[in-house]
Amino acid sequence: MSTIIVGHFEHVEQRDSAVAALARHGFSGDEVSAFYLNPPGQHGLLRFGGDTSSDEGASTAGKGATAAAVVGGAAGLAIGSVAGPIGALAGAGVGAYVGSLAGALGKTHEPHLEDATAEHPVVPPSGPAIAVCVDRSGSEAGAVDVLKDHNARQIEREHGTWADGECIDCEARTPADILFSRAPETIPRPRVEP
Repeated sequence: MSTIIVGHFEHVEQRDSAVAALARHGFSGDEVSAFYLNPPGQHGLLRFGGDTSSDEGASTAGKGATAAAVVGGAAGLAIGSVAGPIGALAGAGVGAYVGSLAGALGKTHEPHLEDATAEHPVVPPSGPAIAVCVDRSGSEAGAVDVLKDHNARQIEREHGTWADGECIDCEARTPADILFSRAPETIPRPRVEP
């Protein structure tokens, strides 16, 4: 197993600048792989679309939707019964729908890495990324410093098989160990010269 540092970037220019800096710091082309991580849900891993049934932040949304649908349906039934049997059915349907939506939204939260599972992962940000094999002694700290200096928005440590200049069995959708994360509003936009 190799140790791999993965840096996520906001802009391709930042990633490309980091790749050049890694080369200047002694990393060979076989130790660095630049790629683009698709947005969550666009890896097409499930038969009917998407990657997982839900992420960690929405893992309890189904229970919240069910409970609130029952309450909303009952309330809608009671209110709609004033207008007769058709009104009762319509009220129950509308109440269940609104209740399920409110219940699901009320049970979602920012995903927590420590609670992530394979079924409900915490998906790293999409966009340009770099994987760096840091098996050489002392190379991990250098790779992390270069990625930070070039405005990586998130840096992770993963373990996998590195062959032919890339990680062949890494799961890029699930961060293994987040080493650094920058708030989005602090990421400077690269200057483009005319």
